[in-house]
Amino acid sequence: MKRAVLSAVLISMFAIPLGAVEVKKEGWLFPNPAQAEKLKIRTQDYTPRIPGPETQVKIYKRKKDGVVFDTFEIDGEIYACQFHVKGEGDAPPTVYAIVDTDGDGIFESKYEPGEKAQPPEWVILRYFKKHPDQTDPGPPASGSPTGK
Repeated sequence: MKRAVLSAVLISMFAIPLGAVEVKKEGWLFPNPAQAEKLKIRTQDYTPRIPGPETQVKIYKRKKDGVVFDTFEIDGEIYACQFHVKGEGDAPPTVYAIVDTDGDGIFESKYEPGEKAQPPEWVILRYFKKHPDQTDPGPPASGSPTGK
């Protein structure tokens, strides 16, 4: 009995939590928007550091399999792609996102359902470099409502 409890504790300590960010150094495959139908474009506010709704979300439906995906960009810099994969039968779609966390064009981080990907620091810094007339308020302080 003790051995079974100890085994369960050890397994739970090393298990990857649900909703964890999975990193793949060579990157996750980014879909080709040219092979998809553009469904909609909307603007959202995902960071308080840039005034107004700064993120353009383009929603596509892939022609070959019907997978819906959204690209997220700020001032022309694509930083994330979210996928909506159809569930089997009546099951809801599985939603996950891939993110380029450092601006190198490789989407190395995969956010599982329930995890929210925020605009990475690199895309915010590039925005302010392109708009020197605006001042970057900097990241929110730790412990603040929008900080971590």
